[in-house]
Amino acid sequence: MKIFKLMVVALVAMLGLTACNNDCEHEFIEHDYSEVLVGTWTYIADGGLAEAMVINPDGSFITTGIMKGGSMYEEKGTIKVVNNKVSLVFDGDTDVIEGRLELVAGKSLSIVLNEEYDIRLTYDYCEKDLSDEIVGMWVCTDAPTENGEAMIVHTFMDNGKAIYTGFGTYVDEYLVNKETTYKVIGDLLFYALPQYNLEEGAPSYIIKKLTYKPNGAAYGDIMEEKTLRSEVEMTSTMLRIKQYLNLTDRTYDYNSAYVSNAKGKDEDFTIFGNTFNIAKIKAYDLDMMFRTILSCIELNENSFKYKLRLDGREIEMNDPIVVDGNKVTLDMSATNPACRKVDMYMFQDANDSQLHIYMPTSSFINYFANLQIPTLKADGKLDTTDAAAVEKVFADMEARIESINVSLIYKARK
Repeated sequence: MKIFKLMVVALVAMLGLTACNNDCEHEFIEHDYSEVLVGTWTYIADGGLAEAMVINPDGSFITTGIMKGGSMYEEKGTIKVVNNKVSLVFDGDTDVIEGRLELVAGKSLSIVLNEEYDIRLTYDYCEKDLSDEIVGMWVCTDAPTENGEAMIVHTFMDNGKAIYTGFGTYVDEYLVNKETTYKVIGDLLFYALPQYNLEEGAPSYIIKKLTYKPNGAAYGDIMEEKTLRSEVEMTSTMLRIKQYLNLTDRTYDYNSAYVSNAKGKDEDFTIFGNTFNIAKIKAYDLDMMFRTILSCIELNENSFKYKLRLDGREIEMNDPIVVDGNKVTLDMSATNPACRKVDMYMFQDANDSQLHIYMPTSSFINYFANLQIPTLKADGKLDTTDAAAVEKVFADMEARIESINVSLIYKARK
């Protein structure tokens, strides 16, 4: 209701009137709204402005909202409706805000402050509160960023804390397991941005309108998010995934790749016959390589086995792994001492039918340098017993890549 306070102030300043003058002098039709007002009502608009209002049977209410600029507030008060006339009084405030009520039971609630200028605030009714359904781990593969769609993993805990892994909003870099807080009221998600290296002027909170679809996809539960920012509506979809990996004898085929926040040197280099340039790289470039060379991957709790198709031959590699939650350390040096270990983040859907592998910049540098080593050796450009020469491969790759976030999607073999 802080939104209403600001609207009233603006209205008085604009018209030189009280909040309700002859605009509120209507022929009211007598009706008892006490029961149909009870429940949770939410409002969201462009610029990050949003509010959730919970009205109790005794007429008391609590509002939780986000103001422009991203600050969060909570206020309490009482609401009273006589005929079609609604009055709101906030705790600790003697001012009364009055208006005309427009109500569609179970659908929408509007409070009209001025008829001539149609100044109103309209809430949607929330039939179901989603605070319980949000608890768990979710992956979003279509999160909109300035550099294309990115993959983000959210873990929402029942104590109001959340863990964020992915490309950071208002940070312009990849974040790994950053802790923050959240609150769900009705169908609104109030999400505190991880307080890490935020841009100047970044909001403290962002707001999303949620739509929950249990078993909404073949892979499990779906949570759709809608965000209005700078008058642009952005939507994304989260899929519920497991918080613990099930790697017992799993075989997956490569499906697709995602690349975001790619910045680096405008320089061509080759891996397995495929030419890459970090300054110009797209998901398509990785997709073409993996579709060409990768047959499948086989996983268990201790090893990561993958089969490659190279020069008409199928080569099988079997590297040990160490699993720590969703972090998986792949030891590629076990089969090729010139290679380095790579930290990856893996996630599975509810039925283990999809595997998501996520690599931030440092991981991808090691991974791509590992893949380049056999290419350089085959071309006679690298002696893998020369430690200095091998070190230069990794140094050159690091010099090429300023930043990049890569996620690979695999589907279970039937």
